[in-house]
Amino acid sequence: MGGFQLPIEDLIFSGGGGFLFGILAGYAIKKVMKIAAIIIGLFVVALAYLSYKGLLDVKWASLENVTRYTLSNAYEQTFHILNSTSAQFAAHPSIIAISGLPVATGVGFVPGLMMGLKRGRSPLKGRSPS
Repeated sequence: MGGFQLPIEDLIFSGGGGFLFGILAGYAIKKVMKIAAIIIGLFVVALAYLSYKGLLDVKWASLENVTRYTLSNAYEQTFHILNSTSAQFAAHPSIIAISGLPVATGVGFVPGLMMGLKRGRSPLKGRSPS
């Protein structure tokens, strides 16, 4: 029994590693989204201030239309990419085996990603006393 490993051990360690990486990825994505929201908010506040002072004439309706179009386009492109990826995996199921990505890693990654996106504080820090 020296060199033999049970498949259940591989499944547990693979899923646990995927979960950990999912938490870290979710945390990083959430922090980047917060920083981007702050930068965009400061930009809009600066535009409003310059417009108020009369230094800049902002066409708010045009800005709203461009923003709506950009967000709609980003949503459609993301949806298209996800559909294309899932179609490739459905058409060629052996891609998962060729890529070396164990299914347990993906199964552990998704809940970890959701947890990392939801929590918002560092997963590496301990819980502070309340």
